[in-house]
Order: sequence, then structure tokens, then C-alpha cells
Amino acid sequence: SRDTPRCGVMNAKPRIADPLLDDAAPDEVSVEMQGPGYTPLRPRRMSLMTHTLARAAKTGTAFPSFANVPDFPITTFFFMDEAPNDADLIETLKKVMSFDRLRCVVMGEKTFEWEAVADMEQKLASHVTRAQVSSELELRAKMDALILEPLDASRPLWDVTVVTLAPGATWTDSPGGPGRKPPMVCVRLSHTIGDGISLVNVLNEACVSEDGSPVRTVNFQRRPNPKVWDWSTLSPVNILMQIANLIWYILKCVYAVLRALVTPFGPHDSKTAFCDTKTKVVYSGKRTLVTCPSFKLADIREVKTQMGCTVNDVVCACLAGALHKYQVYRGDPAADRRPLVRAAVPYAFPRKNPAELTNSWTFVSLPFFLGPMDIKDRLAKTKRRCDDMKRSPEAHVIAGINTVAGKLLGAKFQSQTIYDFMSRHSMVFTNVPGPTAPVVLFGQKVKDFLFGMGNLVNQVSVISYDGVMTLSLVVDPDAVPDAHMIGKFFQEELDNLCAKLI
Repeated sequence: SRDTPRCGVMNAKPRIADPLLDDAAPDEVSVEMQGPGYTPLRPRRMSLMTHTLARAAKTGTAFPSFANVPDFPITTFFFMDEAPNDADLIETLKKVMSFDRLRCVVMGEKTFEWEAVADMEQKLASHVTRAQVSSELELRAKMDALILEPLDASRPLWDVTVVTLAPGATWTDSPGGPGRKPPMVCVRLSHTIGDGISLVNVLNEACVSEDGSPVRTVNFQRRPNPKVWDWSTLSPVNILMQIANLIWYILKCVYAVLRALVTPFGPHDSKTAFCDTKTKVVYSGKRTLVTCPSFKLADIREVKTQMGCTVNDVVCACLAGALHKYQVYRGDPAADRRPLVRAAVPYAFPRKNPAELTNSWTFVSLPFFLGPMDIKDRLAKTKRRCDDMKRSPEAHVIAGINTVAGKLLGAKFQSQTIYDFMSRHSMVFTNVPGPTAPVVLFGQKVKDFLFGMGNLVNQVSVISYDGVMTLSLVVDPDAVPDAHMIGKFFQEELDNLCAKLI
């Protein structure tokens, strides 16, 4: 089977390749691989999402060619007290080779598969490079280059760059800069390998807590959804109520189908100082990472507890308020109105096997409530919309429609649909949980880390670590000047929200 990584499959039954099936494999298939401690490689058919991302890695883009969007890697920057030595780097990399996709290349031209690199352990050092910088401006330029430069698709889709400060270097912090000095280790991975939640598993495997205990991350699990219907009591009133609930759920499914079909062809977001959405959005070739000062996770949790909402609700409400203040700061005439501003948000589905790398997610459209508004009202509106989104079958409907459309209409239609959906939004917004306490990576304590990724539109990311959350943006510096002010306004909105709860 072409879905089977070519590295000595034993007792494998012939299989029909279908890249549109979910990531799965039969447990009875075992594979031997060179190197100690490897988990067995099993034949895994690429899901639609993984196959789409594999095509992007091989062809250079997931979008139509006119959009000029390269295949951006997922990029994480770890700041440390000392630069790791080669031995510690290789030892840690050997640990994460237990994840099969990290030791595989993507093969194929139209239909893609994973192929294992049998001597991967001997090639680990070739994935590591070292660089020096002499100033904060050089570091920012290096970080931007690492975010924008595509990975080498002829080998496993990841690399590591160790950046140190040159002797005699000068240092002056600039607005929106990392606010941290090297040593820094940059880890880049292709989205083909896995989604954000899956890649947290890689981080947990690579790291240990300072006391050697397992790494713990923030739990961002969703609130349990209420039962749509309950037939435990068969009274006439209960039967009528359950029938009404069933009809309401069917209507929600119909609405979800309509939203899924209309959004890629509906209106673009309003023109604002943050995003000037156009009929034909193209990548300008310019992106820079803007880092905002960290804020306390304890403040977010206090608001969450008192308001009966989630961490994500609070973050989205404060970000909406920050974007409104940014409009005012820029003199945007749309600041007096309530513009249409939406984020394409990755929606993660439940994991079949939490320890396995997969791309089990789809994009959903989340509106942000901008305009003049009290922060508590903004949070209440955000909570209601997020609750509706989580209880709606919309994400499952979108995933189903994408699977059918991708299978029947082909890659060109799928690429155009991705563009049509993404280009109508002001940003992509991600919120990734990180370790709750300091960790050791590559033999060194991690002081802090940042996340960045390029995209067709603005990318806004929140990541947590050791009791703080950090907001970062990847934007066109010409289109979104002074983007660091958004972080300042975010903190103001959070402080205002906390003050109202006292």
C-alpha cells in the first residue's frame, strides 16, 4: 500500500489508498525501525486536512498561485540562559523521533504519503544550524526570516536553529520586539506533521519539568455541551419537549450548512485600520513578528471564575477591545461603528489517540465585537457567541462538506475555497496551552517562549507558559503600523475588566 511508510512492514494486509479518510491505522500492523526506543510505525491514511497540508508542503502553497502565499512553518522561539550543546540537542531530538511523522518525508505528486527515513538518527545533526546576531534589530530580522522561510520538503519537515549573541553585541529593545536576549532556540515544523494540540505533545515529550516530573499544560477543555434530548422520562410533556429539541437541532444543522456554504462567497470583513480586506487579497511579501508584553494568567482565571466563562472568552473579548482602541489610536473612522471583523479560528475535534500526531481540526468563523462598548458587555456578547459556536454542529458540517468537496471536486477547487474563506477574514486567531511551570528543553531551562506563523491575513496567537500568557502578531508592518500598541490596549482592557469585578 502506498499509505504504508516504506520501512519493513510485517504482516501488512493490502490496503486501498484514500487520502481523504481520517488519520487511523489498525492496531495489528507492526513495523520495525532502526534506532532504540522507536514506537512502531503503522500505515496511516492521511486525513483530508493532512493531505491538504502535505500538498502545500510539496507544491509550496495551499492557496491559488495568484495569492503568492508560501507554505509558512509553525515557528516557536525558546529563550534560555545558555545555548544548548550539540550532545543535548541530539539527545532531545532522539527522544521525539518516537513520533513517526518527525522521521518521515512526504512523497508523491498529486496524492501524498508518508515515507520513513530509515537512517534518521544519523541525520539529526543536519537539521540543526547555529547563527549569531549582534543587535536586537538583527535578532528581529532573523526571527522574521525563520517565520517566512519554507521548510525543505525533500527531508522530514522540521528544523532547529540555535541563535546566540555575538561578542561585543549592542542591545536596545524596540517596540514590538521580543523583549528577550539570546540564547534562543527556534524550532520549526510543518503543519503537515500535526496541529497545535498535537504539537504540544511533542513539546511535552521533548521537555521535562525542573524536578524531572512530567510536564503539565493548561487545560483549555471546552465546557460539556448539554444534552440535545433526553428520553429517560417518557411523559407526554417530556416527549413534546424532546421533539421540539430535535426540531431545533435539525434547524441548527440546516443553518450550519448554509453558513458553511455562504461564508466563502459572502461579504468580506469591513475595512479597518487593522485589516484592509480587499476583493482580491494577495500576500505582500512582508511580515514581521510583533511581541506584546505578557499578562498574568491568574487575572484571566479570576475573570473566568467570576463571569462564568472560559479563558478563551476573556482573551477574545479583551482582544476585540484592544482592536477597537487601535482603531481609535489610528484615527479610523470605522471606530465609531461596529464593523464586521471576524477571525478564522481552528476548531479541534476530540482526539482518538491524544499521543498521536494528527490534524484533527477545521476552521470556523468567529466574529469579534468591536465598536464603542463596555468591556463587560463585550465579554457577555463574546461568551454567547462562543457558546453558540461550541454547541453548534457547524464545525462538523464544515469538515464533512470539505471532505466531500475535496474528494469530488479536486485540489484546485479546494485550494480556491481555502482562499475564498480565509480572504474574507481579518485574521487567523489561535490559542495554544503551554506548560504551567518552568521546563527544561535541550538540557537548558526555558525562560520564556514565543510563537509565530505567517498567513494570507494577519495572524494573532496567544500562548501560555509558567503562569503568563503572551500575545504575538504576525502582520504586514506597512499595513498595520505600531501593531505593538494592540498589546498595550489588551492589557488596558484586561485591567479594566478586573477592576469592574472588584
